[in-house]
Amino acid sequence: MRFEDMKNNIPETPEFIHVMIQNEVDRQLQGTTIIQIPKKRKKWNGARVAAAAMVCVLATSTAAYAGVKMYRMYVEKQGDYSVKTGITSENKLADLPAQIHDIDFKTGYIPDGMKWVDESHLEYPQSKRMGGFSFASVLLDNDDLNQALENKNVVESEERTFGKYEGVYLKYNNLKTEKGTFDQRIYLFCSDKYRVITIYIGDDVSKDDAVKVAENLEITENDKMIETAKMYTWSDEVNPNVETGDEMVTSVSEDKLKVYKIGEDFTLSASGEDKDGNNIVNDKISAHVDSVQTADDLKLLNGADLPEEWKNVIDSNGKLVKNKVSYIKSGDGVNSVDQVIKTENVNQKLVYATVTYTNNSDKEIKHMLYIGNLALIHHENGEYHIYNAMEQSGNGYDRVSWDGVAHTAEMTYSSVREDYGNGGNYISSLKPGESIQVNMAWIVNEDNLADMYLNLDGEGGAYDFNEGMLEAGVVDIRR
Repeated sequence: MRFEDMKNNIPETPEFIHVMIQNEVDRQLQGTTIIQIPKKRKKWNGARVAAAAMVCVLATSTAAYAGVKMYRMYVEKQGDYSVKTGITSENKLADLPAQIHDIDFKTGYIPDGMKWVDESHLEYPQSKRMGGFSFASVLLDNDDLNQALENKNVVESEERTFGKYEGVYLKYNNLKTEKGTFDQRIYLFCSDKYRVITIYIGDDVSKDDAVKVAENLEITENDKMIETAKMYTWSDEVNPNVETGDEMVTSVSEDKLKVYKIGEDFTLSASGEDKDGNNIVNDKISAHVDSVQTADDLKLLNGADLPEEWKNVIDSNGKLVKNKVSYIKSGDGVNSVDQVIKTENVNQKLVYATVTYTNNSDKEIKHMLYIGNLALIHHENGEYHIYNAMEQSGNGYDRVSWDGVAHTAEMTYSSVREDYGNGGNYISSLKPGESIQVNMAWIVNEDNLADMYLNLDGEGGAYDFNEGMLEAGVVDIRR
């Protein structure tokens, strides 16, 4: 499952996560820990590092610093809700070796009901990356001493010792308007591993359990070696540069976006494998949206197994429950925090689409990835504007949030599944000339129906006009 916008400035999940998580590589990251070492030449800002760590841990490691005896992590108050987190030491750190060992995380204390789902995520089975613990690390070198990281929207902070490591506990302002926010954080100064370890902690974890997990954390080296020159450091996180790369495109002229009607055929590029197991991209796959239906219940699913997050969305009358929407005025994170200025209950609707894929090439494609994303697009004055429903602003509020299951972007339900990869939304085989019909479903807020377009390209964009969306086009399914 994917992350929706985790607001409340806790920190926020940035837009780049939504884009990243929708392509095939990031679908694999949802279920498999892949070690990624950010390079210094491509720095991420703090929020991006934090959000990425929830999805695909930045794991790293090493041998011990010699001669470091007197050190500590500290917090320094900045205004009512901002603190600086830094490191002090009486000794100079030893020079870093050219390569160091990767590390593994374990803990001698696990809260009741939690389990390790991979090497860096400890959570309740129902969390699915929306709670529990995510472990990450950054490199520590000589430039990092006395470098302080500013944390905003902090309502509680504490310097303390966690087992054998000095560290800091932070709790962020949480409006409780959404499920699955990471509103706690622990930094551990691990000089023996050349690291600052960061533990991102969900709102389904008590402070007491968070502290016990950190106090009993075991950090061990494994056989993988990593070049220190390419590793992301604490000072990089403290003084981040904006990530290099393409800016997100949220507006295009109407001649740049191909828009199809329900029932029209169009061509896609689909990723998969050939008969020998080699990765391929087949650019002769056509898609045809047969129908789109909406409902205020789940009867269109005809008794199919429901996604876990939809288990409790029906009321006693068999209808979709209402969604509590909160309108939020943002604080500056230093002297003020976000506040809910009003709430309202809105109707949720099931959107159910039937799509036919056809292989128009002369070669079979196996394990074909398919993605159906709902994008909210407003057409005005010769331009298309794509937007995120949670980033709406208006009279007295800067954004909105809600506690229901409604979201656009990637389909929550799909009828054709394969035990392949980690996402499951694969077509096992599509032979030349063969067609297959797939059902997809989402639950959305009723007011989203007026701006809905279906994006079926393999990149899965929903919050910006990426290359795949502009090349393939979208289907107008507005209601």
